[in-house]
Amino acid sequence: MKRMSSLNRISAWFLLVCFWIYMLTGIDTLRRIMAPEISSLIHLKYLFVPAQAAFTFHSSYALGKALMPKDRCSISGVILLTLYVLLNLALLGYFIFGILFA
Repeated sequence: MKRMSSLNRISAWFLLVCFWIYMLTGIDTLRRIMAPEISSLIHLKYLFVPAQAAFTFHSSYALGKALMPKDRCSISGVILLTLYVLLNLALLGYFIFGILFA
């Protein structure tokens, strides 16, 4: 459990870095401070996959702790958590499929 908690912390920090890069590239796309073509490419194409993967892990960990405490585990919590993770992975797969075959 300690390893999962540290992985959750790492994914939260990575998500924070991705958020800041999203902010900087979005501002650069609008204000044209550095190279807006590169910022737009990073913002729209390359940053989504790592940010979505970190978000999926981080939010699934928190949702799992909220829905399934240590003392009791309900079938509805397991179903909701599984559905949540599968929908996030489907979104990630849809985006990757769109990049590869578009």
